[in-house]
Amino acid sequence: MIKSNLKITKKELMKNSPKIYFLKNKEGKFYNTIQKTYYTSIVNANYDRSPKQIEGLIELKFHDHEIHTITEYEFMEEMALITTNAVVAGEYFSRLLFDIACVLPTVSQVNKTMYQKCKSAIEVLKPFSKMHTDFVSKEENKTDEVSGYYTEFITEISKIQIHKTHEITAILQAYQKDRSSILGIIKKILK
Repeated sequence: MIKSNLKITKKELMKNSPKIYFLKNKEGKFYNTIQKTYYTSIVNANYDRSPKQIEGLIELKFHDHEIHTITEYEFMEEMALITTNAVVAGEYFSRLLFDIACVLPTVSQVNKTMYQKCKSAIEVLKPFSKMHTDFVSKEENKTDEVSGYYTEFITEISKIQIHKTHEITAILQAYQKDRSSILGIIKKILK
């Protein structure tokens, strides 16, 4: 009897995954031909399975663009990350709205309207709560930890005055460029 090894490595999955092609501009943004706009995230762009279609677009109209090639597996990994973020954020906002709706005094018309809007939003976010529960049951440690970090992140961000958020954006951009330096500075400041 021959035993088959069904365990496939990530490297093998990527190697065997079909390639997909995107149209990318000089700034590194990806084009969505349906919406006729650019996105920084690859998941918002549309792709083609043939490089010839993208080459045709470059020849026809997008002379200063290039073809960005990834595997379908890499694209699905990126989509999974976005989906996870949406589920965690959806659950967070659902809980937040529920907390607000429960304490709103329904004396004034404004508060009554706010209460109704919160209830509607909670209903819309219910699928995210179910997905979050499913995630937690599969990977409880990771999901709870990520959810906790997300809650802390939102709590800290909400303390920043809205007219100073550009400073936080600059800090985040610096973090993405040189993570170790920024973490070093943070450790010194938070001592």
